[in-house]
Amino acid sequence: MLKNKANLTDKQQIIFEHIQAANYQVSKAWRVRENFKDIFGSQTISEAFSLFVKWGASVLNTKIKELVKVAKMFNAHLKGVINALTNSFSNAMAERLNGKIQEIKTVGRGYRTFKNFRSAILFFHGGLDLYPHN
Repeated sequence: MLKNKANLTDKQQIIFEHIQAANYQVSKAWRVRENFKDIFGSQTISEAFSLFVKWGASVLNTKIKELVKVAKMFNAHLKGVINALTNSFSNAMAERLNGKIQEIKTVGRGYRTFKNFRSAILFFHGGLDLYPHN
């Protein structure tokens, strides 16, 4: 279930085919996952939207409540999901900086003023060159 079909060993391929033939919920979930991966190859937002709508319909047809819950959550944030899948932008750098700020907050065990907190953030992550130049 967690591997791509191309990466399965011969033994895993045989087991996988038996599971798929039995039409278990896990095989339905795997098909839904594979259909979702198709959205990543979209060239345009309209193409991604179309594939997302088809994916959502296939999820509803499975009647697996966990998958339906995920599909509804994605649908509630459709614009952001489509943009994330079609664009190469991410908020990874912002999340990384936020983690570093949280670490400063934890290590400092509280700051008396926001000014002191801000100074600590700038000191550790402001990119300042503190070495004297002779």
